[in-house]
Amino acid sequence: MVGTGCYEITRIGTRRERTVLRETYETPMGEMSHGEWKEKALAEITQQGELDLLEKIQDYCRKHCAWLRKKEETEEYAINCLCSRAYRAWEDFGNTEEIIWM
Repeated sequence: MVGTGCYEITRIGTRRERTVLRETYETPMGEMSHGEWKEKALAEITQQGELDLLEKIQDYCRKHCAWLRKKEETEEYAINCLCSRAYRAWEDFGNTEEIIWM
């Protein structure tokens, strides 16, 4: 919860600051919003030439992650798995010899 700078009087007469819920990510690059993180992660994946690996991870997530219902959720989860290199721990992910190990 982040303060907005505006105040209100409560029903018992006390003053409190209005707050809003703001989801942010704290990374080594600094604090950023969800949209900024996704944009920068996709730019880095593109720059590293890992779009084909991202597509393989998305296909895997579509088949194995039943809780991901929307395309956007699947894409975001796949980006997160690629950035954290979580796919390395998946036994049935595919031929791991094709994957570039960093």
